[in-house]
Amino acid sequence: MEHQGKVVRWDRERGLGVLESSTVEGPVWAHYSMIDENSRGVREAGGFRALAVGDEVRFTVEQAEQDGYHWRAIWICTV
Repeated sequence: MEHQGKVVRWDRERGLGVLESSTVEGPVWAHYSMIDENSRGVREAGGFRALAVGDEVRFTVEQAEQDGYHWRAIWICTV
């Protein structure tokens, strides 16, 4: 299932962050490698694809224990 939400945290140096959506219970851990390289507006930061706080995104998730989060994004695309 695809969700729509926003980036609420992003660490450019580490290439990871947190997404939120009203259709996912709780925050979603996100890694730069899951950002669709064909997304429009995707930034590059230190060799990583990067997002910014406030970016609107579409994403899919899998249930996983990742750094204290119960969901992990497995595909991310900017809106």
